[in-house]
Amino acid sequence: MFGKSSNSSILNFIGRRFDDVVISGNAVAIRLRRELVGATPQQIRGAIEGVSRLNPGRFGGNLDYKEIEGVRCGVVNFQGITNDKKRILWAHGGAFSFGSARVYKATATFLAKALKCEVIIPEYRLAPEFPYPAAIDDLFKVYSSLKQSEQGELFLVGDSAGGNLASCLVSKLIKEKIQVPDKLALLSPWMDLSKKSKSNIQNSSDFSPFDNLDTVAFSRDYMGTMDDKDPLVSPVFGSFKGFPPTHIQGSHVEFLFLDAESTLKAMEADKVQTTTHWESKALHGWHLLPDILPEAKRSMQEVANFLLK
Repeated sequence: MFGKSSNSSILNFIGRRFDDVVISGNAVAIRLRRELVGATPQQIRGAIEGVSRLNPGRFGGNLDYKEIEGVRCGVVNFQGITNDKKRILWAHGGAFSFGSARVYKATATFLAKALKCEVIIPEYRLAPEFPYPAAIDDLFKVYSSLKQSEQGELFLVGDSAGGNLASCLVSKLIKEKIQVPDKLALLSPWMDLSKKSKSNIQNSSDFSPFDNLDTVAFSRDYMGTMDDKDPLVSPVFGSFKGFPPTHIQGSHVEFLFLDAESTLKAMEADKVQTTTHWESKALHGWHLLPDILPEAKRSMQEVANFLLK
């Protein structure tokens, strides 16, 4: 357990790394792990939660919580507006080990305002305590419940590791013969967890708060002893046939750009209807800050436009 001195060290550390925080919550998690030896995942998550309060989103955004099939979910709306004919399910990022509804409140509020509907963010079980398939199982339960209990459009969004989970969820839905989302948006998706992935080999870490040492470590925490090219954890090696219209985003200079590019090529080969938006020089995780970063506002507006069409 951490004492007061350790907690103080974490808070001081975060204060010194605020520039990292506004890039991505993952930066705090990774640097905490490296520089504060002994920090547990629980302590790191708590630190990220605290920092996320500095990015609450625009005034009028509301975050409430409810359980759906035993999974705690954040439900975001803008000025109390809901729409029983339209909802968004967001599989959050965070290297399979971090992230929460509060961390994603600002960008979820942006979408809730643009689409005039609720954004539901399941707080799925996290690695390393809960490796594959815990996160997928939680998302599947929430999605199935929403699809069965409500009519209307259901959109699926996933960013970074959440893009991986969103894609794997769609594959599971196809296998189980359950209707897929009406549309899918993948933002800087982490689709290839293999050690020799194109992204790992290129290791473009200047515009991302992690490098290939981090991706190998976090992916192994999530996969356990699974083959890292198994489509159940690396969806780029599977089939995208039957996927809904999909919007893919990435930044040319970020670590996971090659994952996004490979996903686009694989989807096009499987005849999936795709659209894209590429930023020339955005830092990984930029989507979290639509009220602060122009590139985030621009990118999230592209997501909104795609879902509204």
